[in-house]
Amino acid sequence: MRSSGKKPPIQSNGTLKMFDVVMLVISLVIGMGIFRAPAVVASRSGNETIFYLAWITGGVIAICGALAFADIGRRMPVTGAYYRIYAKAYHPVVAFAVNVIILVSNAASAAGVAIIGAEYVASWLPGVHTSITATSMIVVLYGLNLLGLRTSATVQNVLIGIKILMLLCIIAALVLVDAAPVETVASALPGKGLWESFGLALIAVSFTYGGYQSTINFGGEISDSTRKMPLAIVLGVLIITTIYLLANLAYVHVLGFDQLAHSTSIAAMVVDRLFGSAGSTLLSIVLVISVFGYVNVAMLSNPRVINAMSEDGVLPARLSSTSGGFRHGSLIAFTLLSVLCVYVGESFERILNYTIFIDAIGLACGAASIYWLAGPRVRPHIHIAVGVFVLSCVFTAVNIAMFDTMAAVYGLALFAVVILVGIAMFMRRSRATQTDDTRHL
Repeated sequence: MRSSGKKPPIQSNGTLKMFDVVMLVISLVIGMGIFRAPAVVASRSGNETIFYLAWITGGVIAICGALAFADIGRRMPVTGAYYRIYAKAYHPVVAFAVNVIILVSNAASAAGVAIIGAEYVASWLPGVHTSITATSMIVVLYGLNLLGLRTSATVQNVLIGIKILMLLCIIAALVLVDAAPVETVASALPGKGLWESFGLALIAVSFTYGGYQSTINFGGEISDSTRKMPLAIVLGVLIITTIYLLANLAYVHVLGFDQLAHSTSIAAMVVDRLFGSAGSTLLSIVLVISVFGYVNVAMLSNPRVINAMSEDGVLPARLSSTSGGFRHGSLIAFTLLSVLCVYVGESFERILNYTIFIDAIGLACGAASIYWLAGPRVRPHIHIAVGVFVLSCVFTAVNIAMFDTMAAVYGLALFAVVILVGIAMFMRRSRATQTDDTRHL
């Protein structure tokens, strides 16, 4: 009898229903960005035309990406599929490198958002230690996820539902608040052409739309996954695109484009116009709730990738350890990584900046994996969707390389280092497999 030392991937157990998956898609995409990013996009755009064009283009790209990853998820309905598609289409070492960088980035993002939430709490309770509060948030959500996927998914539905209600309130300002005076603005950023302004704006927009691809990590836990997951991904992204476009219309309507481009607390300004002095307090409460939602969905998605990597033998077997039928090893690992990022945040923030370039290339390769999974059976509209999405990722990567060259260089250097680590891990696994095969001859 021969053994590779791998554990079989988790297959579907039907824990998640259609509504759960749609809410997961929305949770994975809508973080804190929509409350802040429009100001960055406006400042990079220079005028309303480029501003709206960037958001519309980002929405179209996201829909194309949703179609691509929906088809990938349909063909590989297993837990931790975002790792498995790279391992199958390219090589386990490439899959290791891409996913390790993503895991570190996601842990750093979760820690950063937890710190933002802790700062809001500290503004209400002076003397509270920010790092300890952020750590407590992460640990509480770790405990929640120990209760199982059904419980944590239900809580996530409530958390993202509250965030959607706040966004609907902002959108309601389109009809409930008088429009800001019409302004005359420049045709583009001073000293920059239209194309450069659009490129810079689209970079900010693209990462505000990102995250839905991680939905495929739940493929093994969705009832009727091959049918429901693709539909949920596309439906979720359509809902997100609609919310984003309407929210940006509301920001410009209430604040005016010039004020939007030169402000930071844009959501607070709109909510104040809607609810008066109580608006800022209400928004602060919702943002803390949003923090819990963001960190919780990170706790839901990322451990499933760690689990898949452990099952495949590129990470230690203990990371897919089980207790009472629950695979808690990967959850502990991601929790510890997130807590570590809280206390060494500046170092991980720099790493996060360097990974944006690699993330763009990785997404392009992830979408292109459909050609290895499906071969000649790729449907015509998927060809178009993948083509648009891959070209957009290349466009983003080129813009980053042009306008933040050192970030691209450091990102490639970081990727090379992780590749070397991946090669070492793969060789160790291969030797272990050969030894195991020899023993069973």
